[in-house]
Amino acid sequence: MKCIETDSGFIEFNAALLLFFIAIIISGGVLYTTAAMTHLQTTTRDFDDKAAADSMLNEIIAKMQPLRLYPYDNAHNEIITSLCGEYAAYGLEFTDISSGYHLDFLSDADMADSGLTEYLFLDGTGNAFAAWRNINGLSATKDPWKVFVKEDAWGACVTSGWINIHDTESYAFRYISRVFAVSAGEKLFPLVNEFPRINVNMVNPDILRPLIMRNSFKLDKPEEKVAIFINKLKSGPMLQADIQAVLKIPASHPLLGYLGSKTAFWSIRFAMPSSLTVIAVAAAIPKKNGAAQEIEEYRLIDRRFTNGNFADD
Repeated sequence: MKCIETDSGFIEFNAALLLFFIAIIISGGVLYTTAAMTHLQTTTRDFDDKAAADSMLNEIIAKMQPLRLYPYDNAHNEIITSLCGEYAAYGLEFTDISSGYHLDFLSDADMADSGLTEYLFLDGTGNAFAAWRNINGLSATKDPWKVFVKEDAWGACVTSGWINIHDTESYAFRYISRVFAVSAGEKLFPLVNEFPRINVNMVNPDILRPLIMRNSFKLDKPEEKVAIFINKLKSGPMLQADIQAVLKIPASHPLLGYLGSKTAFWSIRFAMPSSLTVIAVAAAIPKKNGAAQEIEEYRLIDRRFTNGNFADD
């Protein structure tokens, strides 16, 4: 069993509920109090199993905190691999669930870029998806996107992530602005922040081609740079400074809002001896007014139990 999974379909985080979870984060509340409480019909053994699982999950979250100080995350990070080794008997796995293209978060400029829409969408434009999304709202899982997305791009799509501060012209930002009655992105922190959208070390490098080749980014010799960039990634992890150096762009370049070296949302999964499985989501909470990838802490924002056909959210 792999310690770190990079398949974005491993767990689908509910994008709509995230908005309200973040509201509670902002107010300092507890996110899963009701989920942690016992149903009246729950047996003592079931309660004990869940209490033990919650305790272990809290330990794991606490022990992953040093990861925030690492300049990059990849499949061989020593903090993650050490934790997986420590909890090997429980089959502990970490999955990056935020690195990729979040279709609800694509900006108007993204949706107008033919290179990106031709890569992602069956119709080559994204018009069919946009029409569907405008009626149905934010997606809880990727499943409804299947009829709109090309098979080759399916693995590059995710439903977890922060909204980048530069994506104010996007469906998602307009949606949350209405929900919270706030129009300024800085007032929606941490849901809206400067965290790069994609950890380049945790994706298939080929999915980055449409971004690096984008005409509006005006890179000099983009074909040459995308080849160098992909080869560099295939040979080892990259730091944020490496991304900037290879592409020969300044720190203020808009492409760096897309490409980073840290993971924003992690799925954490393990199984208790009783066969109770825990699936949780930990978010990298950015440091307010900090650097683009500076992390204040990793915070548990969702978790659920499964046991055969039983699920307790």
